[in-house]
Amino acid sequence: MKLPKFSFVVCTYNSPELIKRCLDSILRQKYLGKIEVILTDGGSDRETLALLDAYVKKYSFMKFIKNKKKLPEGEGNGKWLAYKHSKGEFIAIVDQDNELQGDNWINDILIPLNKENIFGCLSMAIVQPNDSLTTQYVGLTGTDPFFAYRSIEGLINLKKIGEEKKDYFLIKLDSDNLLVTGGNCFVYNAKYLKKIGGYIQDTENVSRIVRLGHNKMAVSKTARTHHFATKNFLDFIAKKKRWSGVYDLSKTKDYTFSYLPRNKIEKRNFIINLFTIFTILPNIFISIKKLYQTRQNAWVLHAPLSVITGLIYLFYASPRMLKNQFLSIP
Repeated sequence: MKLPKFSFVVCTYNSPELIKRCLDSILRQKYLGKIEVILTDGGSDRETLALLDAYVKKYSFMKFIKNKKKLPEGEGNGKWLAYKHSKGEFIAIVDQDNELQGDNWINDILIPLNKENIFGCLSMAIVQPNDSLTTQYVGLTGTDPFFAYRSIEGLINLKKIGEEKKDYFLIKLDSDNLLVTGGNCFVYNAKYLKKIGGYIQDTENVSRIVRLGHNKMAVSKTARTHHFATKNFLDFIAKKKRWSGVYDLSKTKDYTFSYLPRNKIEKRNFIINLFTIFTILPNIFISIKKLYQTRQNAWVLHAPLSVITGLIYLFYASPRMLKNQFLSIP
């Protein structure tokens, strides 16, 4: 039986050590089918560009695309461009700060994707004891503690969700209370992206696919990644400030997905999340509970990082955007 072609999309920007680690982990894969790696660069320095050039020259299945708009998400940006050039039946979105674990990652991630009507599969991050506590915590909650209450990674680690299968968790998404997923280390069955007109933006892809009636996704138990999303506490804060300034909610007004609530269910959950974060005590209780259950010290950061992230978002978010998208809900 012919194995499907598998495409990797990797958006790059500086950090040659991380890029090398990511690409080498892809090269280690023992997959008998064809693969391609599409690199979209957002204006890296000479050292990084030289590294990318060396990989592309050495491996014929690697392609390089210059991302003039620099950002990875949205129409015309990195992931959108890479999708336009992809030929795979399955498309993996892998950020440059990831290292795929083991040499069987592709085979493992394809197990649920070969099932009927599953449009995508997420690869969860592992937690390494030699990582900083902040890096460990980010791996547990999916990079953003403020939105952990509706992210797949956060919910799986905070409480079990979905139907447990032998090799994966099956999750049925609800378009009226959509969970955050579809980005880093998420693999799409390309036929579902084709149905929505191609890659748009991570959560928006998922939203539009689900609204077409395809609501089944999976979370692999065995295909894992090591995510170097942040070096330490200060690096985490700097990244949150930078992205809150870059991400303009007004540009997503035509999207079907919004991080801010658009209906009564999402509004209720958003208010509960705000109460949980800014009263602090509920998250302290969660930290103690998870520390006891998992013995993972990174959970001590749950309450403080949730508060800090929330304050950064409140400070940098436009009051007009909050009013238009939150207060106008019927």
